[in-house]
Amino acid sequence: MRLALLHAEFGRIEALVSALEAEGHHVHRYQDSRTLILQAARESFDLFLLEWGARGARQVLQDLRGGSGIHSSVIFFNCSNSESELADILGSGADDFITGPVGMRELVARAGAVMRRRNPGHYCRLNVLDMPPYRFDTSAKVLLVDGVPVALTEKEFELAVFLFRNLGRTLSRGHLLEAVWGSALLAVSRTVDTHISRIRRKLGLRPEVGFRLSAAYGNGYRLERVVEDWKVGHPSNGSGLARPGERTPAGKGRLGDAVRAS
Repeated sequence: MRLALLHAEFGRIEALVSALEAEGHHVHRYQDSRTLILQAARESFDLFLLEWGARGARQVLQDLRGGSGIHSSVIFFNCSNSESELADILGSGADDFITGPVGMRELVARAGAVMRRRNPGHYCRLNVLDMPPYRFDTSAKVLLVDGVPVALTEKEFELAVFLFRNLGRTLSRGHLLEAVWGSALLAVSRTVDTHISRIRRKLGLRPEVGFRLSAAYGNGYRLERVVEDWKVGHPSNGSGLARPGERTPAGKGRLGDAVRAS
């Protein structure tokens, strides 16, 4: 997961960062709340970890929950024991808090628990991701689209799975690079854009098959489910495609045909 960490002093933060990274998280550190807020406007994060004593920490929460469209989880740590202040941050949209001084294992465990609740798809242990007409076998790295095998490179497959597991979220290029390639250092290249283009073509991602993969200007990409007006009131086989023997609207053939032709 991609985490944004706002902290006051270095102190034990190095140990906390090491503990989080040991669990496979990508940690981005900030001591300046204004810098974090600016970054949050153009970069996507799964979780914001805000140290109670960090300057501007509560302002960060207000900005995140104040109509910014950012719905990532927020945890405060090293909190005071003030019941009224803790109730206030929970009422303002924080997902959890931990009174200080925090234990490393507890904070790592709490972060994992909050993210599992917010985005269970990331932690699903099933080897099959089934979103008709798409079926991903993550162990064999095989994709079937409307029952038709589609050849993807390893990175194309990983990127497609990551997008489907984050359905409805706007994901920044840096986030996608870290999740699939392990580093955001390639952000200056067109690696993500090139792979997105290939995935859109190979999977036939179009509104008429129920999904749209679109660019979010200046931010990244968003895969979302689409229900078109012509489908409403028409029984389907669950994939958004016509049942055998039914006619599809003009120009909207079966996805398998589109995939085979691509």
